[in-house]
This record gives sequence, C-alpha cells and structure tokens, in this order.
Amino acid sequence: MSESAKYYIDVVLPLKLWKNFTYEVSLEEFSFLERGMRVAVSFGKQKIQTAIVYKKHQKKPLHYETKPILHIIDNEPVINDFQWRLFEFISAYYLTPLGLIVKAALPGSFMLESETFVILNDKFEGDEQDLTDDEYLIIEALDLQKTLSIRALQSILPSKKLLQVINSLIKKDRIKTLQEIKEKYKPKTQKYIQVFEQWQTEQLNDLMEKLSKKAPKQKEVLMQFFMLQRNGKPVLKKLLLKESKASLTTLKSLIDKNILYEIETSVDRIQFDNASQKPVNLSEGQGQSLVEINAFFTTQKPVLLHGVTSSGKTEVYIHLIKEAIAKNKQVLYLVPEIALTTQLVQRLVKIFGNQIAVYHSKYSQQERREIWMQVLHHNPKAKIILGARSSIFLPFTDLGLIIVDEEHEVSYKQQQPVPRYQARDMALVLAKFHQADILLGSATPAVESTFNTNRNRYGLVKLTQRFGNVELPEIRLVDLKEKLRKKQMKGNFSDEAIEEINNTLQQKKQVIVFHNRRGFAPVAQCEDCGHVMECPHCDVSLTLHKHQSKLKCHYCGYNIDKPLTCPACGNPSISYKGVGTEQIQHELQKYFPDFSVERLDSDTTRNKNSFSNILNRFQNLETDILIGTQMIVKGLDFENVGLVVVMNADQLLFFPDFRADERSFQMLMQVAGRAGRKKDKGNVLIQTFNPNHPILKMVLEGDYAKMYEQQIGLRKQYRYPPYSKLINFQIKDKNLQKAIDASEWLKKSFDNFFDRVLGPSDALIPRMKDKYIKEILIKLTPSKNLNEEKLKILQILHTFENINYFKSVQVGIDVDPY
Repeated sequence: MSESAKYYIDVVLPLKLWKNFTYEVSLEEFSFLERGMRVAVSFGKQKIQTAIVYKKHQKKPLHYETKPILHIIDNEPVINDFQWRLFEFISAYYLTPLGLIVKAALPGSFMLESETFVILNDKFEGDEQDLTDDEYLIIEALDLQKTLSIRALQSILPSKKLLQVINSLIKKDRIKTLQEIKEKYKPKTQKYIQVFEQWQTEQLNDLMEKLSKKAPKQKEVLMQFFMLQRNGKPVLKKLLLKESKASLTTLKSLIDKNILYEIETSVDRIQFDNASQKPVNLSEGQGQSLVEINAFFTTQKPVLLHGVTSSGKTEVYIHLIKEAIAKNKQVLYLVPEIALTTQLVQRLVKIFGNQIAVYHSKYSQQERREIWMQVLHHNPKAKIILGARSSIFLPFTDLGLIIVDEEHEVSYKQQQPVPRYQARDMALVLAKFHQADILLGSATPAVESTFNTNRNRYGLVKLTQRFGNVELPEIRLVDLKEKLRKKQMKGNFSDEAIEEINNTLQQKKQVIVFHNRRGFAPVAQCEDCGHVMECPHCDVSLTLHKHQSKLKCHYCGYNIDKPLTCPACGNPSISYKGVGTEQIQHELQKYFPDFSVERLDSDTTRNKNSFSNILNRFQNLETDILIGTQMIVKGLDFENVGLVVVMNADQLLFFPDFRADERSFQMLMQVAGRAGRKKDKGNVLIQTFNPNHPILKMVLEGDYAKMYEQQIGLRKQYRYPPYSKLINFQIKDKNLQKAIDASEWLKKSFDNFFDRVLGPSDALIPRMKDKYIKEILIKLTPSKNLNEEKLKILQILHTFENINYFKSVQVGIDVDPY
C-alpha cells in the first residue's frame, strides 16, 4: 500500500438511510479494521453515531468531502459474514434500509450513548455585564470545573430553565458544546477476598493472637474466611460479610493491614445448573417421527412436524438437539412468546444444563450483550439458544439445527418497530445460509406451511397420538343466545360453565379461562347522553382498568382517572360495557371465594420475572383458576388442568382479515389442547353466539384437513397467499387531507405498474397517536420477478419522499402482512 494513498471505509449507520456513508481512515486504521467492527463517527451537526464497517476501499466519494472517523471501538468484528448475508436479505425482501436492520439486531448496549458536555469559550471577547443571574451561575460552575455535562448542570438549574439558559449562552458565544462518547455496557462483576500468602504459614498464629487482643472483630472475620475457603480459593466477599456478620469497615481494616486483599472478576449474568437428567425414552410414534425427520434432513429439506397437542413434540426436539450438539453444532430453538421460555428453560436445563442460553426482550441489554458474544465465540455456555424472534439475528458461526416451535404463531411476525420481518420465514433463510437442518413444529400448522408440504418443498412428518395415548379433550359448544333467552347466564358465564368449573375444582383439578381482551371493560358510556369516552389521540374507546381506577388507551398509553360524572353532560350515569380479563377475574373470585384466581396478560406480566412467577404458582398448584389472553394458548404444559373455558369465540371469528378463520381454528385448538394432558380426559367449553359457524364445527371435530381445504380454496379464488404476495402500505399524517392526498398519489403511481392495487382505505383504527392512517394493498403474483417488482416500489417511494408537500407524511411498508 502506498503511504500517499487515501483509505476509506463505507459504514452502515443505524438510521433510515438507503445508502452507506464513506469516511476517511489512516493506513494503520485501514489495516486494522475489519468488516463488522464498530467505529464512532461524526454525522450531521455535532452528532456522534456508532457505525458498523461495511466495506474497505480506496475510492473517494464524488459528491461530498469525507470526514475522518473519531475512533475504533472494537478489537474484533461483532457482526459476522453469515449475519451480513441475512441482514442484506431482510433489507431487500422487506424493503427496509440496512441501518435499521442492524439497529434492530444489535443489543442496545452495543450502541454508544452521546452525551452533551459544555465548556467555556476561551476566545470570548464580549462583555460579562449582559449575563443574567442564571447564566452567571452556569459560568461560575464552569470556571470551577472546566467541563460539565448538561445532566450535571441540572443540579444548579431545573431542566426546562437550564436548556433555555444553555441556548442563550451559546448564542452569546460564551460557551461551546462538546460530544463525549460513553459506553452503555458495564460487565457484571463479583468481588472475592483472598489472604496474602505470608499469612498462610507460621505467622498466622502470631497474627491471630495479636488480633484477639486488639481487634477481636477482625479476628472473627479472618477465622470465618478460613472456614469458608476451599482448596486455597478466594471467598465471595458478599458471603464472607454475611457469615461473619461483620461490617465493611472491619473487612476494610484487614485489607488496609495487607492481611486480606480484594479481587474483582467478570461473571456471566445468566447461569444455569449442570445437567441432572437424561432425555426420556421416546414412544414408538415419536421414535418413528425422529427417523423420518432425519431422513428428510439428509435431503437438505425443511421439515414440518404436524403433531397433535400433547403428542410429545418437545421430546423429539430434545433428541434432535442432543444429536446436533454431539457434532459440536450450535442450535437455535425459536418460540413465539417469552412466556413459553419459562417452562422450556426448566425442562431443557435438566437435560442440557449450562449449555443453554436464553435470549429475548425481557433480559437486560447487558445480559443480551453477553449472550451475543458467547454465540459469536461458540462458547460452550451457548451451544443451545432458546429465544423469541429476535434471536435469529445472533452471530452464529456453526449453526447445525433450527427448531421453530408453534410455527403458525402470529407472534413470529414483527410489527413495530421496523423491520417487519417474519422470524419463521427468516429462520428458513438462515438455515439455508448455514446449510443447517430446520424443523417447523405445530399442532395446527400455517396454511402456507401445509401448502409447501403438498408442493414437496417441505418434508412432512405426523404425530397423531397424544403421548401415553391420553385421549383428546371433549369439546362442547355453549349457545349464548339460547342461554340468554332462558335466563341461564350468571354474569358473563353460562350456568353450564359455572357448573363445570365447580365440578373441576371439587375434583382438585385446575381451570384455564381464555379471553383475548385485557382490562375490566372496553367501553365507558354515559346512559343519559350516550357519550362514549374515547382516546383524544386515537379513534378507540378507553378501557376501564378497575384495579387502578383508570381509563386507558391500549394503543398510545393515554390514561385518565376513572370519572365520577360524564364529561359531556355532567350526570353521574356512566356505565361500563364489554368484558376484559380483569372483570372475569373479579367475577370468578366472587363465585369461588375459597379458590385462588390469577390473571396472565400483559398487565400482570410487565416485570422481568412476572411470567415465570405466575406460571410457577399455577404449576405448583397454588393457583386454582388461571385467566389469560392468548399468552396461555401457546404450548404451555400443565398436568393438572381438567377444564378450559373459552369466554366468547366470536371475538376471534368476526375479524376483518383473510386469516381470521384460520387463526380462530388454531387458537381454539391450541387452547383446547391445554386440557387433560397427562392422565384423565380433559373438557373444553366454548361459549359462542354462533354455534353453527363452520370453523366451530371443525374445531369440534378437530378436523385440520377440512379447515385447510376450505381456506386454500378461498385463497386461490381471491388470490391471497400462498397464491400471491401481499405488500401493505400505511400512510400516516397528522393532517387528514394530506394523508388522503398522499394515499391518492401513491395509488395512482402504483396503478401504473401493478395489476392489483386495493385502496386507499381507512386503517382498522383510522387515527392513532394523533395521526390519520390510510392503507393501500398490492397483490403481486409469485411467478413474477419479485425483486424487480420491489425495485419499482422503491423508485416510486423515493420520488414521493422528494415532494415537499409530502415531507411530513410517513409511509410504513409491510411485506407479507400477518
């Protein structure tokens, strides 16, 4: 390399930018840097960003002057080549800038925090007399300490006032701002105590004698240290203080006397015990399934394991995992909900011990960072990753097996923020890049997955018997219209449901009640004037949360105290209509006061350990009745559940979505599968106003094949997936007319290139967070070149973004909306 030559790197910035930016580096930096390393760069006005090295070259950009990088953050890449291939695929397929993929993939602690600091301008030549009292306070503070962060200056002036004063001083040229980079990540450490070597010889007796006279408390600490010490190893500081009942001052005295010393070491935040069990022997059906799956794997084909609820799919997964790690391969085990990881972790740890790591959003940024690095280095503590959808982004280096459990679940589709990827589909892409085996498992597979088995794209393996030949539950429909007519309702429960719950509890069995709406009541309405209390920022009614005595919007978080009078007419005549899980809990506690009733929904599971605490109490038989939203549907395994009650199946069935019937069938079959999983046959009651609905008939018969044939026929007729590719556009703006104009402009532009463009129409919720929302749907024929079609879309959108009138309009793109 020539010393006079210029060297450059292209970097990916975690911003909505469709191109990468080029920065200048020195020869030494150029030689050291590798693709996937992080660097700090200046971008925009006094802004510092973390960027990822994408490419090294010597070609100067034509249209702008390059800046030097600020500094190199890493000694090694944090993104590997497999990840870059996946990120680039996601960017192209889901029409999302690469920077936003990187931002979504990397744990937040990998990104740097830019904090504003201020200093005095030493070149200031103006008059100090024009400073206000508040401005003078800031100048005095900076005279004493040279550089201060805005956060530190908040102790001098309140935040609102402070920013005004800072801005004023900048305008007067009296101070300048700096940017200082600050790492968010701090390793978790543990402190240990060790004794200096000299005191482990004959001198110890003299020391003990001396301490017993002058410092008996210090002598007690030292004696306790030797009692706790094993094979000369250091003793955990926290344990020593606890066992000796000593103060930090006493321990510090021993350290100051050079008798003891402190060691600080980094430790993993998440640790599991060693393996204690072997996998159970497979049944004949499971064993045959395992043989068939491995046979398909030899052909490099994805495999769909279609097994009825409680057929023992997890045991088959465990045997496959054992085979993969025996070959020193990494394993990714995807689950749709965080709630599922709690039970699975307990089960898998017994067999695989500390070879398993868990990765999902309830873990802290520091915990996720540690797992990221363990996976990158193929650490034995992260051979098996059990995680939610974001775990597909991890830096696998030798991935051998991917398991996608409950593959039909809508939770695998990311909705907000972008990228709106489908983790199941991207797991298939990831498996292809690594040449890894991939198994999709479900009792109610997605229509698209079954379609792929029929087209011979996937292998199909079936498990038709429950493990131990346990009978499938008996499912009964309860006609709510008939019950209301005969006055046989008790609140929101039919007499039949109350009787079945009581009988189940008397038999010392547990009950699950499924209702997919949280809160107490979704509508608050005045009986006198008819006014409905709505969110001022969204076109939805406010939901009553009785326990907190608040009305809340479930879309933007807006909330108010429960009103005593109607805000429209002033009368105290507000009534609450509709049913939420909180109301059901209230009713059941009233009907069954001697039994424990709990709720599992997003209101009760906000904290990191709340999922596992609620599930553990239910598993340990401390809870008799568990009420839940769709969280309780997804693969949870409870031995003692004798009855499942579905409060109102119609909420699922009558939804404006072409997948509504498929989802209703899946959800009802899955929730029914929670009953009678071990010995006794379970019961399922489904309350509905439409007992003759075809989907409910199929649920009664457990007829997946019939549901599939009906749905695939309709989709072919109306050209829905898998017979087309859908791309949905959401056009948002605070100005309604601008949202209408923008959607009309896009509609006309799309019509020039595509045959089937539907809309624009109002979104399901026409206004959310003060923005009006219009939607346009494009249907693409899969036989066409999809990449070319998507390039046309991007060209239209780039033209749209350059129109000044539409600068404030946001356009959200959802490829394969789910």
